Amino acid sequence: MKFTYYRNLNKNERYVTNKKQVKSNLPNDENITVVMGLSRVFELDSRCSAGLKIKGTVVASISCQRDKTIGVSFFPISRNLCNEKAYEEFNAIVLCDIKKWIEEQVSKPDTAILGIEELIIDWDGQNYLFHHVRFL
Repeated sequence: MKFTYYRNLNKNERYVTNKKQVKSNLPNDENITVVMGLSRVFELDSRCSAGLKIKGTVVASISCQRDKTIGVSFFPISRNLCNEKAYEEFNAIVLCDIKKWIEEQVSKPDTAILGIEELIIDWDGQNYLFHHVRFL
């Protein structure tokens, strides 16, 4: 796993996790690249035509390319929107779900890969919502 970018945030923002949690909860695979704050907000890839309805603030996006390389991106969120309970829930539960998703993607046979798959996680103020998209 490689961390290729980390943006320092101002005192009003935070990430839903930290490098230590990511390293201890996600697979330590050389094909995984992690960026934290490379862009300030999530933008859906222009090749994706799916009608995605995101209700909250996107906090993470995980993509699996055709060659099974994994890109994990974390986006900053306002401290007002993400309390300590939400932070703990992300690190205790959601990171395990991300790990499971990554392992499923990597274990697929090459013939099962039809395009780029992406897992998008947003926080609506109460819950983390998961969105799956696939595009060519």
